[in-house]
Amino acid sequence: MKIGNKIHCLVYIVLFVLIGYLFFIRSKNKEVAIVNAQTVLENYQGFREAQDLYELKTQEMSKTFDKQKSTYESKSNELKILTEKLSEKEFKIREKELEILKAKTFQLGKSIENKAIEQEEILLQGVYNKVNGFIERYAKNNGIDLISGVTTSGNVLYASEAIDITDKIIQGLNKEYVEGIDN
Repeated sequence: MKIGNKIHCLVYIVLFVLIGYLFFIRSKNKEVAIVNAQTVLENYQGFREAQDLYELKTQEMSKTFDKQKSTYESKSNELKILTEKLSEKEFKIREKELEILKAKTFQLGKSIENKAIEQEEILLQGVYNKVNGFIERYAKNNGIDLISGVTTSGNVLYASEAIDITDKIIQGLNKEYVEGIDN
């Protein structure tokens, strides 16, 4: 083998080792952070306002149900009082009407329950989309390679406070919310 070829081989080997070393060093310097998901939700203004709106809607639905239930109870009490004064035929007619009203009241209750569940799912999905979108933008803008969510179920057993960015996420989310930024 000629000396020129040996030098080329040596240069290539040194180059490959150097490139490998640089990739190794770069891969070791990945930025990692954690976010307490529950704390973010509890302190995100958008979530709090969405919760308030949800409660108002469920209260309205509850009033509708309570009115229907009250009507049923009133008719039921009325039938008990009038039992002796009604003919058997009239009693049966009113009893049948009362059963229909009872079924409608039950159906209304089920319908309201289903609507409440649906509204809650819509509310939560919207909030989760906004929070996740913000966290992704935050990570990209701050050179963070991985943000792990901490929950009460304990998927992260320990993390240094130095990598906890929960407060920064809450501040940024609330700033975007107040400014009306919708990403």
